[in-house]
Amino acid sequence: METTGVIASSAMDGMLASISLGGLDMKAVSARVGLGSNALFADGEFMPLAAFTCALELASEEKNDPLLGLKLGKEFEFQALGSLSALFLTAPTLKHGLTQFSRYFPALQSNTRSTLVVENDVARFSYSIRDNTVRHKTQDADFTESVLNTMLTTTIGEDWKPSCIEFEHMPGDNLALYRSHFACPLAFGRRENAIVFPKRFLDRPIGTGGDAQDHLRIACELSDLLYRREKRLDLVTALKAWIAAALCQHASIDIEDAAADFGMSLRSFQRKLAECGVNYAELRNMVRMEIAKSLLANTHLSIPVISDQLGYSELSAFARRFRHFTEFTPARFREATRNRDFPQ
Repeated sequence: METTGVIASSAMDGMLASISLGGLDMKAVSARVGLGSNALFADGEFMPLAAFTCALELASEEKNDPLLGLKLGKEFEFQALGSLSALFLTAPTLKHGLTQFSRYFPALQSNTRSTLVVENDVARFSYSIRDNTVRHKTQDADFTESVLNTMLTTTIGEDWKPSCIEFEHMPGDNLALYRSHFACPLAFGRRENAIVFPKRFLDRPIGTGGDAQDHLRIACELSDLLYRREKRLDLVTALKAWIAAALCQHASIDIEDAAADFGMSLRSFQRKLAECGVNYAELRNMVRMEIAKSLLANTHLSIPVISDQLGYSELSAFARRFRHFTEFTPARFREATRNRDFPQ
């Protein structure tokens, strides 16, 4: 079975705050990816990685801006990475900081490869999601490369300039916009996302006053966080995020597609769900209804639009399913939640 990724809630909150500052309705984005319902993702420390990447893709679509991830990454508060940013900022040199950043990156985001490789006079700091349940990664790659480049610009100084920034995806019709954003050579269709720069920068000091004991303490905290994160992954939560992301992307949510993305045969997938006491069809309906409740309660989207976003071909089918799930019609539920007559 494919393991599925998680991301620290602090990073999720920081990204959603950036979306809000960008003029988008953060509540609507959160609701559509499933974050508006405690019944789907109640964990306060970690969230599904698929929800994070999907929120970025959805924001780009809603804003009609294919380079939104780059812009959000530039404005992202690096401190939202929590202990990982503190670890980097208390390192004595850039080399030490990037090495530790890569080592403990799984404490922030799992199923992701981050490495620093030095060959001759060239350093390469790479980033790539290794999670087959995350279907769309373009905005995440743009966002992350922009965050990392801004992080290095801030800590190294005005003379910082990458030799090249590499992307897994292709630029489409937006090559000129990419070049304008980064003002350095770019490469697309590469094996990993990466920032390439001269080796000489690795000896630059980046410390912000923290001593070696501070750095060691933070590293110990991250080691403990890694252990807790490994203990809390579960298939059902990951599957909820997969369903929500597929709905946002207007993709198939059939059980065969889920089994394939989770790296199992259909029979093995059904057996694994049975071991968890889960029926796929019931879980899929629950995810749809929880997202519907959040959208009805927290947005002004029309009921036909919500029905369409949740993959219903007919409004009547959505209304029947919603009433079966909540005992309210969608319109009555919206009215009741606005008047605080019904617990969400």
